[in-house]
Amino acid sequence: MFRKTTFSLLTLAMLLTGLSAASAAPPADVAGERQNYIVVLEDGASRDSVRTVADRKSAAHNGEVGLVYEHALRGFSMTMTAAEAAALENEPDVAYVQEDRVYSISTHVVPTGITRIFADTNGNLDIDGTDDFRVDVDVAIIDTGVDFEHPDLNVVGGVNCLRGCVPGGDDDHFHGTHVAGTVGALDNDSYVVGVAPGARIWAVKVLNQRGFGSTSSVVAGIDWVTSNADTIEVANMSLGGFGFDQAEYDAIQGAVDAGVAFVVSAGNDAANASNYSPAAFDNTLTVSSLTDFDGIPGGLGSSSCWSGSDDALADYSNFGSVVGIAAPGTCILSTYPLEQGGLGTISGTSMASPHVAGALALLASGDNPNNAADVFALYSQVIGAGNFNWTDTSGDGVQEPLLDVTNFTATLIPTGGGGDIPPNVGISGPADGSSFDSGTNISFTATASDPEDGDLTGAISWSSAIDGALGSGGNISAILADGTHVVTTSVTDSFGNTSTDSISVTVGTVVSDIELSATSSIRRDRVTVSLTWSGATGARVDVYRDGTLLRATRNNGTFNDRVIGLGGASTYQVCETGSTVCSNEVTVTY
Repeated sequence: MFRKTTFSLLTLAMLLTGLSAASAAPPADVAGERQNYIVVLEDGASRDSVRTVADRKSAAHNGEVGLVYEHALRGFSMTMTAAEAAALENEPDVAYVQEDRVYSISTHVVPTGITRIFADTNGNLDIDGTDDFRVDVDVAIIDTGVDFEHPDLNVVGGVNCLRGCVPGGDDDHFHGTHVAGTVGALDNDSYVVGVAPGARIWAVKVLNQRGFGSTSSVVAGIDWVTSNADTIEVANMSLGGFGFDQAEYDAIQGAVDAGVAFVVSAGNDAANASNYSPAAFDNTLTVSSLTDFDGIPGGLGSSSCWSGSDDALADYSNFGSVVGIAAPGTCILSTYPLEQGGLGTISGTSMASPHVAGALALLASGDNPNNAADVFALYSQVIGAGNFNWTDTSGDGVQEPLLDVTNFTATLIPTGGGGDIPPNVGISGPADGSSFDSGTNISFTATASDPEDGDLTGAISWSSAIDGALGSGGNISAILADGTHVVTTSVTDSFGNTSTDSISVTVGTVVSDIELSATSSIRRDRVTVSLTWSGATGARVDVYRDGTLLRATRNNGTFNDRVIGLGGASTYQVCETGSTVCSNEVTVTY
């Protein structure tokens, strides 16, 4: 049986934003010098067409007509001298004449998607509007191409796979350039910033100028990426089609086996993503779209370019059990080809996916994947770091985590643009999730370094969310109050860049009254752990995996946890919310 799948862009809204105005001075008024002016006519001043009036004024004042406006206002632009403009403004059918002004991007913008996933407040990434370092990673954008000339993108090469993967890949649409900006736009003083600022972008053009391609071109693009797996760590595919495409699945599996992580969009049909390729594939990380209008949690943002509720699943987004994670995708500002203004706003799961690709790129920069196991470990790490501070309105019964890069680190390379690479700091003991009896004197150990010049301005400091400051130095000991503590260590370099690392420790006697059991099932490299418990007397319980809170849920019942990748083990526990009544730990090996 032969399959033929046509792919279209997964975007519902393609809304190009206007450029912000700079406070430019009007052109110099030099006698006799011809320059451009805007001429606005009085309402109802003439029944003639604007073009007729413009031509008549041009002939009378020795001008040259440019653009004609007939809808928002009645008027035209015309090149003439200042004296001719002054004379024209005195005519009764002219409302006013003004000098044509220069408009440009005046400031660097941090998009709401970047703030919503906490990239801009992560001191390890040092997003500060200065291109002083870039993330040391290579990302393939399998799309409509990428604008090679855009000054906010670090495009290092590409291919056009519409007819054979020949050198090229410039964007004649806009979609791929927009995706690339969300992944890795430079942290400089113009345009926007990406999740992995300065990531090396590879344009892999598989869709034409109308946003359409075919399985043959998509597979060719994946094949090219696979041939360059020694260089490329992450690939983003914000595209898809209805039905299952075996050739595409197999091609991606080959790339994953070679160590390339693939992020794909869930689709924009408000339907179950399991019916779409590549969204349904179990060898990719599939992303649904969050509608977020203000870049902060809380659900208080007002609708901007799209309808819907703040901090909720986008009304267009596909959903279902195949979705691994959610990310901002509505009203996302990012790079556009220069000939289309350089910036644009689009909505869709196509815009959510590159947020996750950027997050994977941060991790891959320090731990390059070499095989499928490495790739699935990266998927699991991104999913495990997510939070549930959003509303899932899909009704599918499974709330995927929302992308959160608060504690991500990356390998950075200096650009010579000033500033400094943030320092490194890491806790080496005790292990995250450790438990201690009340009154125990707990020893904490950390190391820190400055990768560029070794200039650290102060000692390593320690603090707990419960007990406050704990001390300073690479080795400290402290007796903590009963409860679960997030213990944080931090260090600052001479440029004021601060890096942190955190662990969770529990102090106190754990009461094990809840009966907990666990079973697991495996499908390919994806493990589903089913937990069942009884004996809880509170209204709600908290489910923990390896000391990390997964979800607060109902009292006595069940919970399914999905883990990507084999060859590991997870320890689960269930506790009554706000109580020390917990189950014994259950460890599941997979």
